Amino acid sequence: MNNKLLNIIIFFLAFCSIVYELIFAQALSAFLENTVLRYSVTIGLYMFALGWGALMAEGRMLKTPSLNLLRVEILLTLIGGFSVMTLHTLDMIGLSRMFFILIAHALIIIIGLLSGMEIPLLMALSHDKSSKSENRVLAINYLGAFAGTVVFAYFFFPKIGLMPTALTIGLINAVCGMLLWNTSKNLDTPSSNKFILSYTIQSLALILIAVCYLNAAEIDLYFLNQYVLF
Repeated sequence: MNNKLLNIIIFFLAFCSIVYELIFAQALSAFLENTVLRYSVTIGLYMFALGWGALMAEGRMLKTPSLNLLRVEILLTLIGGFSVMTLHTLDMIGLSRMFFILIAHALIIIIGLLSGMEIPLLMALSHDKSSKSENRVLAINYLGAFAGTVVFAYFFFPKIGLMPTALTIGLINAVCGMLLWNTSKNLDTPSSNKFILSYTIQSLALILIAVCYLNAAEIDLYFLNQYVLF
């Protein structure tokens, strides 16, 4: 993979990651109140999980970085893209407040863990293994995260709302996963077959989230009507 495409992927993966967490923080502040607490706990858990995820991405994971990164993106696409729907569903089925909080915060940690795995895997994909290259990956990652916070605050949340935002970010995440096809050229046959299977799953996830994105207004209205009914 050429460095220009890799840089684009790094930027947008960081962009998606932080927006997922901001979506959770804002949604939980609506479900559970206390906005300051929800944002503080969400970002705190996210930062903790980022470090933990980076430590987990060692050894065997780094031997096939393209395959494992694609698997990470599939999970992020599905968990993050459908995050708001998941929270609405958990609330609608009548879970106790404690179980709702535990599941919601477990999802926050899972997204943090997966996002933390991205950096070591992206570094492993870089052709340049120098410290300068690693610093570039980190710098682009931080820039993408900064862009995500600004765009969420000034555009996504006030202009289109949480449900369409989650689906939009899931769509971007899925496209980034699709771009990883160019990283599969040097895989051995067993790993190549696993990559093709994972790529197929990512393609299906992309189609699913694209369909939901096109029907975001109707989905949002459906959940709103459930609250009106009850």
